[in-house]
Amino acid sequence: MFFLAIHNLPEDRAAFATALAYALGITPYEASIRLRVSGSGPLVIATFGERSAADEVSRKIEASGLTTVMISDEEISSGQKEFPVRTFRFNDHTLYAESRQQEKLVVDYKTIFLIIRGTGIKQEISVETTKEHKFDLEKAVLTGGLIISKTVKTTEQKITEEREGFLFVYAEGVPPLVFREGALDYSSLGPALQPSRTANFTALLAEIRRRSPHARFDDRLTTRAGQVQLLGPSLDVQKHLGVAIELLVRVLQ
Repeated sequence: MFFLAIHNLPEDRAAFATALAYALGITPYEASIRLRVSGSGPLVIATFGERSAADEVSRKIEASGLTTVMISDEEISSGQKEFPVRTFRFNDHTLYAESRQQEKLVVDYKTIFLIIRGTGIKQEISVETTKEHKFDLEKAVLTGGLIISKTVKTTEQKITEEREGFLFVYAEGVPPLVFREGALDYSSLGPALQPSRTANFTALLAEIRRRSPHARFDDRLTTRAGQVQLLGPSLDVQKHLGVAIELLVRVLQ
């Protein structure tokens, strides 16, 4: 699958809706719905099964003065290998990281150029059916008191969310370091260690930013609204969060 995004969305969305409708072969109203997000992008405005179709739409959009970014599933799956951090240590000039498989990486703070903070949000929908016996006056009268109640079924839909913070830290010459809130050993924080993992994760981020103040920072992926702002209203944010991360890397680095 190919994801086509627009990078420099104009403030006057209504004027651009007509051009987008022409490029995608949809109505201006449908195009305006896709553009109902805040910010200037990047925003995924269409997906394609074939590269040729995506290229054609991209050319039409760029002809209207906008910049497009294209990402494929293959590029995301075959991209640079990530380094999943388990333990870490802040040295004077370098960040030491070690994976669960005991692979080691040492990163000079000066080489860190981008930090992306986000939240993985998993939603689960369940249906619960409860039965309750209630007094039924009509049945009690008709049966002479032999049956005095009826069974009432109630069906309720419940949505539960599981959230986990993450950090992608990009530095020159090394794979992206990935810090996941629930997979980290925070013991190296020492006296700064907090009772909750969320507080420790926040402290970790603050220390990385303090030691690499020159690095660009983006946190729009910390909320579902921010994720939709990049992926658009039609893509499943749980399934395509990797696309949103790659989009940010493309436009920010």
